[in-house]
Amino acid sequence: MTDHIAVREITEPVGLEGEPLIHLLFDRRAAHGPDRIAVRDEQGEVTYAQLAARSDHLAALLRKHCPEPGARIGLHLERGAHVVTAMLAVLRSGHTYVPLDPGYPAERLRFTARDARLSLILSDRPVPAETGATPVLRLDVPLEPDPEPHRTPRPTVDPGTPAYVIYTSGSTGLPKGVPVPHRNVIALIRACAHRYDLRPDDVWTLFHSYSFDFSVWEIWGALLSGATLVVVPQAVAASPQATLDLLSREGVTVLNVVPSVFRYLTRVARTGRGAPPALRYVIFGGESIDVRDVRAWRAVFGRATRFVNTYGITETTVFVTSRPLTDEELDRPPDASTDPDFALDLGEPLDGWELRVVGPDGADIRPGETGEIVVSGAGVAAGYLDRPELTAERFPEFPVPGGETRRSYRSGDLARLLPNGAYRYAGRVDDQVKINGFRIELGEIEARLSDAPAVRELVVVQTVTRLGEPALTAFYTAAPGDDLGTRLADHARRTLPAHMIPTRFVQLPELPVTPSGKTDRRTLATLPLAKSTPPADR
Repeated sequence: MTDHIAVREITEPVGLEGEPLIHLLFDRRAAHGPDRIAVRDEQGEVTYAQLAARSDHLAALLRKHCPEPGARIGLHLERGAHVVTAMLAVLRSGHTYVPLDPGYPAERLRFTARDARLSLILSDRPVPAETGATPVLRLDVPLEPDPEPHRTPRPTVDPGTPAYVIYTSGSTGLPKGVPVPHRNVIALIRACAHRYDLRPDDVWTLFHSYSFDFSVWEIWGALLSGATLVVVPQAVAASPQATLDLLSREGVTVLNVVPSVFRYLTRVARTGRGAPPALRYVIFGGESIDVRDVRAWRAVFGRATRFVNTYGITETTVFVTSRPLTDEELDRPPDASTDPDFALDLGEPLDGWELRVVGPDGADIRPGETGEIVVSGAGVAAGYLDRPELTAERFPEFPVPGGETRRSYRSGDLARLLPNGAYRYAGRVDDQVKINGFRIELGEIEARLSDAPAVRELVVVQTVTRLGEPALTAFYTAAPGDDLGTRLADHARRTLPAHMIPTRFVQLPELPVTPSGKTDRRTLATLPLAKSTPPADR
């Protein structure tokens, strides 16, 4: 197949205005700079023209396999340029992509394929039998000739059509799918383009799994601004030194990263090994920032990089707010006169997003009070896939001036209103935690692990490692003399994604309880873990 670009004539100025669909905005970028490098991975480089042509070819095949628009198509692919090709092809064909990370356990993939009612799976390897009878189109073999050499008209796609469905952890033990439409993603990219100085000569990384919603921003933030996206291999992402070397070698200018990963990069940077990176932006998401890491980075590499904190949720399309960390704040020596928690401030909502913090009565809180964060506006999804009761609970209709109502999302996150009017993140109202940027419902882990044979009682709590890092620890009881640690760790690997597997498994004679008879999670979180069983290599 000859790579060429077949898109409509572009007459408007190149930018993010006008088009409400992801693939059409990509086409505009491709037509403006067809020979620019769009994606680079271990296999080589793909230009914007090549990516447009390859995705157009694959989209024609998808329309042949799934002629009716609106199908959900699973992506079971190793991280690489072909993931982006597949995403664009699914969108061009009027369908919705559903990530199926091959690194996830077969049971999780089975649940996702069944719950999403996939019409087709795109894969570059054998698909686990657990995914059932869903048809598979393999991308690791030569594709069929283009079935539409004369380019029959593409299907009409509404901006409200879901672009993707990403599954998040569920408190009931079952993951829940979040369909996010084209219009939400476009609103995100446009809002951030107004907030940040994004340039066509930027180089971004695809650092995260495409099952993690941070990747939505990484992929489309790069490609819809005309930049180059560098795919970070999983082995490199797991090595701070290799990651730092890649940032320098590839000339990366925009890095999106969770703070716990950045901490490891900073530790390597302080050793002085490797060339300094060309970073213009480090955009944090998923966790609270430790300002000491940012200051340590600046001590090594200087003050050229801009650091931005974000707050966001899958259900509200990646980001809700952004908060730049200023030179004045970062240069200020930490002492008793400074605010050590300023990096916990949520910052300003993106254009089109609205954030309220409400008390139990639904009224806005006053200075000094703490309440739940409620989000409305351009990024709020329509709800959970086929979960009407949970949708009604988490996506209520709140009244707005004029007597109308507006769909919002109850985040379950807490914030405190400071005297200066800023909101500061203050934790969770439930048992959800954040580990390495992933929002994790402890109830889902407990439900999976409690299915293991011989387990009597089991709870999972967030603990802290000796290095001060957040971790998950499973505490359980079993029959006397029955040491389940290794078997329970094996069961966890078979049934849970890697980011949800507890770091330690601790067997106790009995679980502590509070005076009211509930499991005392606070006491468990402070127990020594010297006799715990670590999971085997993942």
